[in-house]
Amino acid sequence: MKVLEAVQTNGISDAVRAKFAMAVPVIEATLYSLSKDRALRFGGYNKVTLTDLSREFREGNGDAGICFELAVHKAIERRDSILHPLISEVLEELCGIPEGADSILFGPEKNSVIPILESVKDALTDESRVWVGNRGQPPKLKRYIPQIINAFRRSEIRNQLPRTISGLWKADLFLGGKGPDRWLGTTVKINPEHLVGAQGLRLGIYPKKNDKDEPRKDDQLNLVRIPLPYDSAFMEMFYKAFNLTRAFLKADAYIPPPVNLPDAEDRFITKELEARRDFPVMDVLGVLRDMAQTDLIKPAEVSDIQPAASLTEEGLRPTPSPEDISEMVSLSPVSLAT
Repeated sequence: MKVLEAVQTNGISDAVRAKFAMAVPVIEATLYSLSKDRALRFGGYNKVTLTDLSREFREGNGDAGICFELAVHKAIERRDSILHPLISEVLEELCGIPEGADSILFGPEKNSVIPILESVKDALTDESRVWVGNRGQPPKLKRYIPQIINAFRRSEIRNQLPRTISGLWKADLFLGGKGPDRWLGTTVKINPEHLVGAQGLRLGIYPKKNDKDEPRKDDQLNLVRIPLPYDSAFMEMFYKAFNLTRAFLKADAYIPPPVNLPDAEDRFITKELEARRDFPVMDVLGVLRDMAQTDLIKPAEVSDIQPAASLTEEGLRPTPSPEDISEMVSLSPVSLAT
């Protein structure tokens, strides 16, 4: 799995230049989302023009949500100074899991081919248990992995899972601790209104709605809610760059109609992009970096997430084979740490 991650390194001093800075990794992530064979038709990624990209690009449902899921997972994994203490505190105080939070990324690939479990080394053991909030011994997670995978892929067999974990196929992450070896099925939603409960899910993560929205138990959904605080100025800038880029590509690399992009700043940026529509994307990105607020974002690099294990219908493979690993590309927005 390939991830394009950009980190905010300074405050926003100029809105237009900040949008240029944000647009660079969004466009770059979109470029690398093209499969290798499609890019090779143009001579490789470095030969694809903005016009080519607009015609090859296919927007997937839930792209922003996937970015958010990966951002949460990576923030916990790297012990982010804002997010990790919050998650760890909730796990200990509301779920009884001490020693700090760990995260296991769980979910289907974009094409729903083979779900992949990506985590730290030896994330799951034979004794790893998934806590479901019921009395009795928590189920051992590893033994049910093949059934959970099949339940995601085939709705008719979901009733074959034990009742206490019959909805665990909806999990995006497993949060818990390697020390206690206890894990919680977690749903991650970029829209708080889409948060729903299911048998086996115990945590619900979403962007904080307001100052009164605090971590708490939701008896109606049978979830522990974890609203995530974030720098609203940064996230607002990210989504504006994300949306203007998508609008530009959908308009065949021309300035979108005002009804689609009424913001004068956004239209100015797409005008600059349109003027370079026949140039290779790689070259355009270099120009945009010069036009951007250069101290806003650390230059992004495409990095590989190396799975410690892969999940197949036969069970957990300690070393994933090449066919188990996706080439999904995502942009993970990371707020400025203080």
